[in-house]
Amino acid sequence: MKTILFLLTVLLSYVSLAKEIEYSNNSEDDAKVNYILWRFILNNALAEDGRVDYKWVEQNMREFEAFLRILSNTKIDDSWTKEERMAYWINVYNAYSIKYIMNFYPLASIKDTTKPWSTVFFEINGEEMSLGKVEHEILRKFGDARIHFAINCASSSCPPIANVPYTGDNLDKLLKRQTTAFINDSNRNIITGTEYKLSQLFRWFKKDFESDAGTIVNFINEYSTIKIESQVNNGFIKYDWNLNDKKS
Repeated sequence: MKTILFLLTVLLSYVSLAKEIEYSNNSEDDAKVNYILWRFILNNALAEDGRVDYKWVEQNMREFEAFLRILSNTKIDDSWTKEERMAYWINVYNAYSIKYIMNFYPLASIKDTTKPWSTVFFEINGEEMSLGKVEHEILRKFGDARIHFAINCASSSCPPIANVPYTGDNLDKLLKRQTTAFINDSNRNIITGTEYKLSQLFRWFKKDFESDAGTIVNFINEYSTIKIESQVNNGFIKYDWNLNDKKS
């Protein structure tokens, strides 16, 4: 009986490895990275409102860890376009943001952990990484402030993860969609005919938005249904750091 169980365990391991190799080698939409597993995870782990079903991830860690290994072993070279590189690093941030939460799950907030953005807990092609390093030393240097609406910090006030993987081909369209949705979401920004009160993201990353559009208001008006003109500026909305866990 023990021999049979051992053989079954070995067989399952080989099947899992074969699938991972298949996922790693196949191409999807001419992307430099195969995102089939990530698409599967997003389809199942994201609620309609963008919250993450961490319990589902917990029950499907084999597939999730397989995708993380694909990301970790990816080698970026000169053949990659700027769009492909940006898309890859956005996916890295979002996947490893979920991984960070899974290291402590269950928990009420990412801020219940110690230094979540500076903690080194993963590698990309042999280089030690933290979420902060990906955001500040890589993504922000692309000079596109819309990345702030593409990456998710595992909190209720954060922009939700997109329900499809970012690729070089869909990057601009998806960044525009996510930025537009975030700015016009009344839970994250209040913009009416008489007042406006903005997400803290616009305070924290003021320089990025000014670099893109001259002023924060100019940036917002590119995407907002209601334009900011002479309304009263009522400052910034308190950030909700509660975990973006899917509601039961």
